This record gives sequence, structure tokens and C-alpha cells, in this order.
Amino acid sequence: MTEPVPIRAVQRALGVLSCFDVDMQSASLSDLARATDLPSTTVARLPATLEAERYVRRGPDRRYVVGSRLVGLALAALQSTRLYEMAGPHLRALSEETGGTANLGLLDDDGRVLYLRQSPSRHAIRHATWPGRTIPAQGTAISAALLGRVPAEGYVATRRTIEPDVTAVAAPIFGPDDDIVGALSLTGPTFRISDHALAVIGRAVARQAQRASLELGAALPERAAW
Repeated sequence: MTEPVPIRAVQRALGVLSCFDVDMQSASLSDLARATDLPSTTVARLPATLEAERYVRRGPDRRYVVGSRLVGLALAALQSTRLYEMAGPHLRALSEETGGTANLGLLDDDGRVLYLRQSPSRHAIRHATWPGRTIPAQGTAISAALLGRVPAEGYVATRRTIEPDVTAVAAPIFGPDDDIVGALSLTGPTFRISDHALAVIGRAVARQAQRASLELGAALPERAAW
């Protein structure tokens, strides 16, 4: 079978759309040119077409933001993901029980950790706005959980994450084929989490991840020790 030939115009348009994330929610033409490494004259034509199709729009400041059609596609994708819908109550329960910020993550097509959903801590000092972010799948509790590098306790804990003075705990979520389909994590300031509290939080994260796994139809052989 002949391999499909990429269409350059489509690639460039998708490259422009890929610039928008939680770190760059609006962009000027010069921002897009720098982010895509394309000539300004080329970039200038792409947003106009994307705007006409409602994939982007220009705000009052003339900067481009995500348009209604792209928002609709994103919502449709999330609503079709059972893991996203199912995780909500578990994230809320975990955040309420521990006082930390609870997160849902999975491995994306590029092998990076993608944060899908979050239930923020009730405390003033907390993590927020992580949904939509991606991080490398290494060196963090949630990446270890997603890769199956979990000790017998059923959870991974680390005092050193991608941010200083933050403690994180994570546990994998299993699907019906006993494969890891996602992970729950709990993060909070290290000064607030003693060694004893860390163990308590770890068991809570593992418990909610196990319950989520059961909802997805996982058998959890020799794991259901809560």
C-alpha cells in the first residue's frame, strides 16, 4: 500500500492550531510565525482561512484565539472518552479527602503525559490550570504510574517533581484488558505533606484509582488490597 503523502498546506494549518494551548491562549501573527518557524507572509494567510471556518477568531485586541468549531471538536472528543467522564467523581472525592489537587492524566500519541482533568485543592496555595498541559513521561510520579513502574503499595510518590517544593503521588488506572489507560495523581506543597500524610495520601490515591479501574471493567488480580 502506498504511504499517504502529507499535504503541506494542511500540515501548516495544523501547525498553527497546535500553537494554542494553556500557555499560549492567544497569539499575534508574529507569535504564530515564531512558534511555527514559518515566514510571516505564509502565516498571515493561514489564520484568515482558519478564521473563515471558525477554527480561530480574533479578539478585540486583534489577537487570535481558539474558535467555536475547534472548541466543539475538543468537547466532542472529551465527551466520547469514557475515562474523562468517569474520573470526575473520583477526582473530587480524592481532593476532598486529602485536601490536595487531584489530576487525571494519560499518555498521548507522542508518549508524553497529557493532563485531562483536575479537581483543585481547597487551600489557597495549590496547583491549577493543568488540564491540557503535557509533560515528558519521565521523572514524575504520574509518568511512573502510567508506565507501570509502581511498587507493591500500589502508588508512586515523589518529593521532587517538575516544580520545586511540590510532592506528588500517583496510581495507575487499568482498563478491561488489564492495560494501563490513565492515572490519578495528587499534588500539594511539600511543607504541607509529612511522611505520615504521604502514606495516607498514597493509599487514598491507590484506592480511587482501583475503584476507577473497576468501573472500567478491570479485573485487578491481586491488586484490590484496599
